[in-house]
This record gives sequence, structure tokens and C-alpha cells, in this order.
Amino acid sequence: MKTIIYTLFLILASGIAGCGSPAVSNDSAASNGVMTLPEDGQGEEVYTLDGEWEFYWQRFVSPSEVFGSGTDALHVQTPSAWSDIQTKGGTLPDKGYGTYHLEMELPENLADDTAGIYIPEIATAYTLWVDQKVLAENGKPGVNRSSMEPEHHPQTAYFKPESDAIDLVLQVSEYYQRKSGWWDSFYIGSAEDIQSMRDYNISREVFLVVSLLVMGLYHFGIFVLRPSDRAPLFFGGLCLAVAVRTLLLGEVLFLRFFAGVPWEWMLKFEYWSSCLGIVCAMLFIYTQYKNDMNILIRNSFLTIFSLMALGILVTPALIFTEGMLYLQSAAVLGLVYINIVLWTALVRRRKGALAHTAATFILLVFVVNDTLHYNHVINTGETVSIGVFVYLFAQSFILASRFTSALTQSRQLSDRLEKANQTLEDKVERRTRKLSETNQELEDANHRLERMYRARQELMSNISHELGTPMTSIQGYIKGMLDGVVDRGDPTYLKLVYNKTLLLQKITDDLRELAKLESGGITYTFEERNMRDYVETIYFIYKEEIERKGISFTWEDHLPPERNGVVSIDPIRMEQVLSNLLLNARKFTPAGGTVTLVVQENESRDSIIIAVRDDGPGIEEEELPNVFKRFFRGGANVVKTEEGVGLGLAISAEIVRSHGGEVGVESRKGEGSLFYFLLPVSGIKSINHTEE
Repeated sequence: MKTIIYTLFLILASGIAGCGSPAVSNDSAASNGVMTLPEDGQGEEVYTLDGEWEFYWQRFVSPSEVFGSGTDALHVQTPSAWSDIQTKGGTLPDKGYGTYHLEMELPENLADDTAGIYIPEIATAYTLWVDQKVLAENGKPGVNRSSMEPEHHPQTAYFKPESDAIDLVLQVSEYYQRKSGWWDSFYIGSAEDIQSMRDYNISREVFLVVSLLVMGLYHFGIFVLRPSDRAPLFFGGLCLAVAVRTLLLGEVLFLRFFAGVPWEWMLKFEYWSSCLGIVCAMLFIYTQYKNDMNILIRNSFLTIFSLMALGILVTPALIFTEGMLYLQSAAVLGLVYINIVLWTALVRRRKGALAHTAATFILLVFVVNDTLHYNHVINTGETVSIGVFVYLFAQSFILASRFTSALTQSRQLSDRLEKANQTLEDKVERRTRKLSETNQELEDANHRLERMYRARQELMSNISHELGTPMTSIQGYIKGMLDGVVDRGDPTYLKLVYNKTLLLQKITDDLRELAKLESGGITYTFEERNMRDYVETIYFIYKEEIERKGISFTWEDHLPPERNGVVSIDPIRMEQVLSNLLLNARKFTPAGGTVTLVVQENESRDSIIIAVRDDGPGIEEEELPNVFKRFFRGGANVVKTEEGVGLGLAISAEIVRSHGGEVGVESRKGEGSLFYFLLPVSGIKSINHTEE
């Protein structure tokens, strides 16, 4: 059965690797910067642009200047790195910049149709022109490190040829890593064929990545179920490391999911995934064949790759990419040693050693191929992902066969325990939930009782303190009448007694309302109100009453004209606050003075400020902290002709706090006062939007 599964998988992998992509023609090559593409009879073919391109070292030649600069151009073979280019002065360095140029004669089927170009990874920034028009960009090429922005990943570009001949100009710069130039081929063809080739590449990589992720997560799940066996953990880590490396190579699918990741960190992830993959592979083999692997050699490899990973983390790309050859060499040596361990296990007839050895040997071949490819020895493209996928697929079946019986037994036991405990768990959950709800209700009730208790205590204390003065006055007047000192029929004294009783009634009512506010016994009805309109309405309601004293009452709207502050308020309670502030201002402002009602936003634009400014005598600085305390009536600032109980501002402060706001006062002696409060904005909407 396993043989059949492996055979079907290899057939599927072979089909994916060889089908679905348009045919690639290598019949022609560029020579001396000129290329003539052959006619394609079927019209379903793409062409490589390999061959000799014109190259201007350390020069950015614009498309309009390129024909006049051909005398000093080099003719370089592509694809290749700059370090492969030989000049009279020797080999070119990898750091620098230059311009490539290629003239092309198109076949008839391309000249009359929309054409596409597949642009490989170019190190490390470029701009491509076709017929003096910018066709594609990647990063920003520059004449030095500070003026360029690195970026490299494949892309496709499409254009409509204006004639049967086109002119390609490519400006490239590299100052950030060890690689330069490009090491995979350019391709040109019809837009449909180029897109088909790109789709094929992407679908193949998606297949590999998804398969690797599924295998990795599956084995992580096995490790979670059986943490005592670490083989699935290391195998899952190997799968994920290869999946990440596949996302960062080829079509660089990583950018489709994480477009904002900086270029250098993507390069670090690519190198890290290689280190992590080798470490996980070494540990995985050790869990399978502990008696066949030398622990000192294993630890040596783990130390080497850990140090390399640390170096990648703390050094820039310009440094750690130079160690790529060492990383590749260490990876090859590590795989060679793993093969030695597996051959030893095979000789000793360990279980699963034959399949393990065959898969590892195939992986080693692909790793050697990629090492030669990335060092520009051969041009086969990245293939190690396919080799690793074949290896991991084989290993997944080996591990699955080992854990199937154990997982089955574990699941059966788990099912029995789950059925036995289900009833008990349900009972415990219901009772716990009920107890929690009961405790919360008791806690809320205790808080309410505590607030009510404190409110009653303070109420009784305030009543005994504040009712003393008017009661004493009433007793004195009545005693005088009884003793004949005051005429019992004198309406003046009767009116004084009556006024004192009214004061007692007001004190009692205010104390009762304040106690309700502080204990949470008041119910608010909140509504969304436009504060510009609301405050303006209050202004017109109180305008006549305030101006009756000979005071000028004005209204200032400082809200931005394009915005309205929408606040959630209880309109009746909020009018009580404004009425208190306005009537206080009227009380302390002399005739001829001014009271101003103001509405504006705070600096952070998250609250609305409503303020009342007056021309009264002001408040002493040391009295300002006590203004909103109950029964505070000030010292020299008290208006003797109008008696108050000192509870209005305390009530107003409690109402504002219940709205989530805060109160404040600014005043100087002899310069008037500014009482204000802030309310949080529940929404700021544009007028135009509201009108629509």
C-alpha cells in the first residue's frame, strides 16, 4: 500500500513539475547587444533574452543617450553576476551600478499583439525602459548606497510594441549584498503566454507551500498530543522552515501576504529558514537513530548553524550575505553526514532506514544543484524546495505509520474519559456560573448599600449643620413676638420668618437631590444632541431673564464651521447645570456687566467645552479648590442681598461627572470668573454629511 501511495505521489509531482507552462525557446541568443527572435508558427512560445547585452559600467545611460554611447560599451554574457565580467582592468566588483542595453527584432506574432516580459530577480534595484518608456521598476537604483533603495523579486510587465523592433534599457545598482546582476533568464512572449508562465510558477509554489504547511501543522498537532516524543516537533519545524524559504524564493509569494516587510528582513528570513531547516533535520534524524549518530558531531553542526543564525540577526545584509558560501558548504556537509548516519542505520537494519536513506540522497542532489546555481556555476533555477518536498512527503508517511496506533489508542481512551466526565463537567459549570452570578449580584448590592449608607450619613451631618442657622433665626423671631419685643402683627418679621422657612425647604430639597446623585439613585435619559444647537437654545431661553438685571448676555460659538459636536446627554439634567452656572453668573455680575456663554472643542478634539464667563468680582485663588464642594459660599465674594445654600455647584459637578465629563473654574480677584465643564464627544460629523 505504501509503495502505491509513493508511486502516485511521484507521478503527481512530475506532472506539476513538467506540465502547464508554455514552451520556452532557446533557438536564438543576443549577440553584441542585438537579438532577432525567430518566427513562432504556433504562436504559443516564450523566448529567453540570454546572450550578449551592451553594458555601461558605472554609468546610468538614459534611453535617449544609449545609441550615442555604444562606442564604450562592454558586451557581457547574461544571465551573470558582475563578478563574472572580465574587462581590461580585471574582474568587475559586485558593488556598483551600470546600464544594460538590448536591441530586439520581434516576430510578427509579437509585433502585432500585446507583449509581456518576465523579469527575474535583479540585484538589487533597477529601472527598465522599453522604447524610452518606463516599463518596470524595483527599488530605486542609485550611484551609491545612500541614494539607492534595495528591492528584488520577479515581476511581469506588459506593453504594446510600436514596431517590429524594440529597445530595452536597464539601469541596475547594487550596494547592499554580495550578489549582483541577475542569475535567471528574462523571458518575452505574448501577454497570455507570459501570464500563463507566471501563473504556472505561482501555482507550483503554492502547491509546495500549502503541502509543506499542512504536513508541518499536522506533525505539530501530533507533538501537542504526545509531547514526550519530539520527532514530530523537529519534523514540523523542518516543514515550516522549507515552506518559509519557498515563500521567499522563486516568485517571492511572501510579498503577497506581507507587503510591508523591509527588504533586509526578508533576506534575513530567507537565511534563517535555511539554518532552521538544517538544525531541525539534524535533530529529527537524531530522534530516529540515536545509536547511529555521534553526539559530538551533532552538537558541532548545531553550534555552527546557531552561530550563523545569530550572525544573520546582528549584521546587515552587506556582511551576512558574504557568508552564504559558508552556509551552503555547511549545509552540504550536514546532509552528507546525515546520509552517512542513514547508511549506517541501513547496514544495521534499522526500521525505515531504506526509505529514509533514498529520500535523503535525493534531497542532497537538489541541495548541491541549488548551491551550484546560486554561485552562478549552472543555471537551473531553484529546485531544493521540490527535493525537500519529496523528502518530507516520504518522511510524513514514515512518522504517520509510527503514530497511527498510538494516536488511535489515545483517542479511544480520551473518548471514554470524556463521556465519563461530561456529566460532572456540565454540573460543575452550571453551579459555578450560578455561584458567580449570585456573588456578582451580592457585590453590586453591597456597593449600592454602602453608597446609600455614606450618602445618608453625610446628609444627616449636613442637615444638622446647615439647618442650625435658619432654625436659630426663626426661633429668635418667634421668641421676640412671644416676649412682646417684636409686634406680632408686623408683616416685616412675618415675611422674614416665612423666607427662612423657604430657605429651610430649599436646603432640604437640594440635600435630598445631592444625596440621590452621589448614591446613584438618579436615572438619566441620554440622547445624542448637537451641542452647537443645544447650547444656542439654552442661550435664547435664559437671555431675557439675565438681561432683565441690565446685564449684556452674549453667545460665542467657537466650534469649527465644518463640524458639529455630538454628545450623549440627559437634556433636562444638562439644562439644570447650565441654568445653575448662568444664574450664578447673573447673581455676581453687576448691572452693565457681561455674561458670555461659550461652546468650543478642546485641543485634542475629543471633548466639547461649555463655559460661562462673567464680569463679577472674581474668586480668591485659595478658594478655587473648594468652589464645587457642598455648602461653599466663599468669603468676601458672597452677595449679601441674595441668599444661597452652596449646593448648586456641587449638584452640577455630580451631574457632569455622571455624563463622563469634568468641571473646572478659572478666576482672578477683580477680573471675573470662568466656569466650564467638558463632555466627551460621541461623534464628530461634517455638516455636509449631515445635510446629505
